[in-house]
Amino acid sequence: MSKFLCKTLLQVRHLTTISPYSKLRCVQSLHFNYSTVASDSHSFTVSYLINSCSLSPESASSASKLVSFISPEKPDLVISFFKNHGFSIANISFIIWKYPRVLLSNPNGTLLPKLEFLYTRGASSSEVTKIISKAPKILMRSVDEHLVPAFDFLKGYLGSNERTIASIKRFPSIIADIHQKQLSGSVRMLLDAGVPEARVMFFLFYQPRMFTMALDRFREILEDVKKMGFDPSKSSFVQAVFAIRAMSKSTWVRKLGIYKRWGLSEEQILAAFRSHPWCMTLSEEKIMLAMDFFVNKLGWETAAIVRSPLLLSLSLKKRIIPRASVLLFLFQKGLTTKKTMLVKPYMYTETQFLEKFVRPHLKEAPQLSKLYRENVDRGIIDYEI
Repeated sequence: MSKFLCKTLLQVRHLTTISPYSKLRCVQSLHFNYSTVASDSHSFTVSYLINSCSLSPESASSASKLVSFISPEKPDLVISFFKNHGFSIANISFIIWKYPRVLLSNPNGTLLPKLEFLYTRGASSSEVTKIISKAPKILMRSVDEHLVPAFDFLKGYLGSNERTIASIKRFPSIIADIHQKQLSGSVRMLLDAGVPEARVMFFLFYQPRMFTMALDRFREILEDVKKMGFDPSKSSFVQAVFAIRAMSKSTWVRKLGIYKRWGLSEEQILAAFRSHPWCMTLSEEKIMLAMDFFVNKLGWETAAIVRSPLLLSLSLKKRIIPRASVLLFLFQKGLTTKKTMLVKPYMYTETQFLEKFVRPHLKEAPQLSKLYRENVDRGIIDYEI
């Protein structure tokens, strides 16, 4: 027994007198192994995100900071799950780009219940695919703690599963990010401002995004719209609220500046906005192109355009230019007057336009139909007034 104890003590003494350099080599070896594993994991994750998820190298590198794995088994199951439920490669890529950690989810335990929730509320398979693809945050939400209460709250206003799903399809993020106080507060403010309840519900159905802003900002916009002279009983009041809500204050000022470049006063611009609020939601490029075409190509006065601001919202390529080409051709041939060429022809339906300006002149100008169709396809005008 004493021999055994002596031998053990000698071994312990030997271990405690190991050179510090040996200890350092041991630590370095452990650190090297850990770093190698971490590096291999990162490389594999980035490679997988690029090759299996169709992410760009930059997006894959960014996503790899949020998710990491060293084998494809678990992410393969997630990708197979999405494919089996009708998601395209582009859909899957977007979902993973937004929420990389979804690759580590349990497909049947975590993901499937979110899809089944929407199925049971009346959404079709293709509708669920579109909703999830546009708002993948839904996959991160608890069914019982978030999705069910959010859906039921929205349904309380819209009245049925069918209408609620239809509203969610228009703005899927509302089910993922709904704030009940914001939505109910926005509804209450509109009603208190004098907007008819039916119109409020109409806009909640068709433009649910409008009801997701901070209440202080919503209140401020309502006050601005009232000061501009909008009548709360008319649909243009809520349209104006939506239009202003859709842009920052700096963007609003910038768009005012674009219209002013064409010699319009702020009073004229606001009059156009009261007539057709969507004229301020157009992109800056669209405003410039439309104004340039009407003023420089057709020779219109800017005042004539803002009296009918709906013109600016119409498609230049598919509607304005093809019709202008026909009207200019007729004018040059003496088959119409300059006055006839203003505003109304662009407001007609296509059938009405063809009946009034193309078919009656086919005997004198058989090429007119071809001219119209070619310009619908090309969106280019070859005539000047």
